[in-house]
Amino acid sequence: MPEKPVRELSLVLATVACTTGLLALLLIAFTPFSKIALLLALLGNFLAIAAAVALIIWYLKAFPSPSKHKKAKPLFERLVYEVSKMFRGYHPAEKLTKLIERELEDGLPRALIFLHPTAYSRFYAVLFLVSLAALMPAGVILLILLRNPLFIAFLLSPLIMVVIPLVEVQIRASSRRSDVEEELPFFLVLAASLQAAGLSLYTSFERLLLWRILPRMRREALMVKRDFDLFSHDPLSALENVANVHPNENFKGILLGYTSVLRSGGDVLLYLNSKVSELLKALSERWRRYAESASTLGEVTIALFLMFPSLLVAMAIAFASSLSLLLLKIYLAAILPLLTLLIAGFIHAYQPKFYDSYDVQRVALYAVFAAVIFALASRYIIPQIHLWLTLTLLILTIPIATEYLRERFEITKTEKALPYFLRDITEMMKIGYDIVQALILLPERRSYNKVFDRLLMHVSQQLELHTPFSTMAKLLRVRSWLCRYVFAVLSEIVDSGGGTPQTLESLTDFVTAVCQEKARVKSTTRVYAILGYIAPAFLVGVMVFMFSILTPSMAAITALPGAAPVAMPQLLPFEQAVLQQLSFLGQLVVLATALAIGVLIAKITDFSVFALHHAVITLTVVLVVFLVVS
Repeated sequence: MPEKPVRELSLVLATVACTTGLLALLLIAFTPFSKIALLLALLGNFLAIAAAVALIIWYLKAFPSPSKHKKAKPLFERLVYEVSKMFRGYHPAEKLTKLIERELEDGLPRALIFLHPTAYSRFYAVLFLVSLAALMPAGVILLILLRNPLFIAFLLSPLIMVVIPLVEVQIRASSRRSDVEEELPFFLVLAASLQAAGLSLYTSFERLLLWRILPRMRREALMVKRDFDLFSHDPLSALENVANVHPNENFKGILLGYTSVLRSGGDVLLYLNSKVSELLKALSERWRRYAESASTLGEVTIALFLMFPSLLVAMAIAFASSLSLLLLKIYLAAILPLLTLLIAGFIHAYQPKFYDSYDVQRVALYAVFAAVIFALASRYIIPQIHLWLTLTLLILTIPIATEYLRERFEITKTEKALPYFLRDITEMMKIGYDIVQALILLPERRSYNKVFDRLLMHVSQQLELHTPFSTMAKLLRVRSWLCRYVFAVLSEIVDSGGGTPQTLESLTDFVTAVCQEKARVKSTTRVYAILGYIAPAFLVGVMVFMFSILTPSMAAITALPGAAPVAMPQLLPFEQAVLQQLSFLGQLVVLATALAIGVLIAKITDFSVFALHHAVITLTVVLVVFLVVS
């Protein structure tokens, strides 16, 4: 089907939809035929939806899947360009396109959106007009008929199509800025090491493409490489072109400063080393700020998951009614999961990024299978549902926590040995050995710990078999990302032939500072983990206390000393049923809160939600308290 008839058909359908909407407005304004007006409005919506479906079907048929030998463009990119081509010259869309393009023209390169600003803006302008034609008639009719002000939001909903591109560009540019900020110090250490061997910053970007240790900076290296291959005549121009449109001011300043120093004949190695020192201080400051914010997050987490559920359970028991049951169900089904995801997402966005390798997913499958088998087998053996759920969650979390602790032990031991390992290589270089010779001799002369000794022995054996250092480093299987980074830098130093004791000392100081800051953050947040372990027991105590006070007893009590016992009134059947359900929901609230606290503590202190040993501790505390209370 050619493009022009499809465009004309879509415009005709949109015009008919608007016409039926206007006719419906006239009918409801000047005639009593409100039902007919509503039917006309719905007909307009149906026509607009039919036009959209026709366009999608035509698009899928007109652009079949490409052959294996031809690289396919992303589906969204093809859709943007085809819609833009069809509606080129359509005046309402063009006017709105110019308004959106004016706001996005400078932001698209910063956000790494590789689409023409006009095509990108026209695509969302067309979506806005189509959604406006589809929703406006029905929204106006419903607003007049039902007279509900909420339908004003329904009328304004097409504006989302104008807001989406603006928000997307801002979010992606901000994400790119923060991603580069995370990895820039590590890349500059590599660049300074290669600069000591006489290799330029552009060459450092090229060498980075051979590794996957810095995924965000590798993306920037691809941008520099693309600019040099397609648009620039020399590497310095490529660096400057990428810097001029980059959202991160530190990265931009370093690239432009490097090109200025190089063109003026200055010492670029001294410049890069000074920037490494500055970024190391900034990195330490970032870790310090995270330690402080982690303390605040720990306090907020404990307060939210301790005080709020306690007040909710206490109020639910005090005002025992169907409304209390509804509030607890809403908290369990919506508020608690959303609150947990919100806090976990905020922690993840603010945390310094490490790319340690964990294989917990493999064990998680077996843990889920074991938990399902246990749940099915013990459902009728354990009549108390809260105890049954607690034991099932423990069966699920214990294997994952055990595997995580084992893998984290390997990472911790490896990173603890790295500063001493680099210091020993530096000292051996000072007495005349190169890096490869030092790596071959070190296993015989020095012992660090069992984990790192095993790794170093493997490296030594590979080098004795004349395996190239770069090949060995790329194939090295080690869980610690920092260790993989160190061996990548050592490999580049060996390949460039620029290994000096001063270069190794700079790398040693940098790695030592990173390890120290990482350990300091974990020690700072440990106290909030202990408070989190106690929180579920406190919740159970609040629930038992409220039930003991507010639930009438079968026994008699004494009003005053020496007075005759007064029998408490019996509960009505409805009240007994409500209190039983409140007790059950309160136990579920405690159990879910314990699991949420364990997951959030894992994210704050260990940087991973797979650190479920915290959840095992909170669930064990809940199980013990449940058994004691029972």
